Amino acid sequence: MKQILLLRHAKSSWDDPGLEDFNRPLAGRGLTDAPRMGKFIRKAGYKPDYIASSSATRAKQTTELVLEAAHVSHQMITWDNDLYFGSVNDYLNAIQQAPNQAETIMIVGHNPLMETVAGWLSGASERTAIRMPTAALVCLESFSVRWTDITPGTCQIKWMMIPKLLKEIF
Repeated sequence: MKQILLLRHAKSSWDDPGLEDFNRPLAGRGLTDAPRMGKFIRKAGYKPDYIASSSATRAKQTTELVLEAAHVSHQMITWDNDLYFGSVNDYLNAIQQAPNQAETIMIVGHNPLMETVAGWLSGASERTAIRMPTAALVCLESFSVRWTDITPGTCQIKWMMIPKLLKEIF
């Protein structure tokens, strides 16, 4: 069974209004929430075998902090500009390009595409089926054998976790 972890980047900073959106870093809350999500991944046993992340600054920081807390190697990250500049199809391409030996992959990106992709893969037609606040993590499952077999409607949402809830647990 293939598992897809969709992680929206953590809360970003708007402190520097002159900074291009692509270069915005994480805010204080994001710097706290990202490791919290990594700790959850580690404790829940959902360590990814492959990661594709947006190359935008806030997504890169989120990815690195999550992986550090999850005790996952940074060597398996593919930095993908299309997860910032692209479309839903680019997110699907990132999933379909995962190595077939990987059973759990993680895609780190941005809204509204993350919500759209979660809904699209789980069979929602035109409406967003799920709302993902910053640093939200959605786990999708598919009975597909190969990542190239993942298409709209071939997954089901297994669970979703948000930092606000983990703050109460940890």
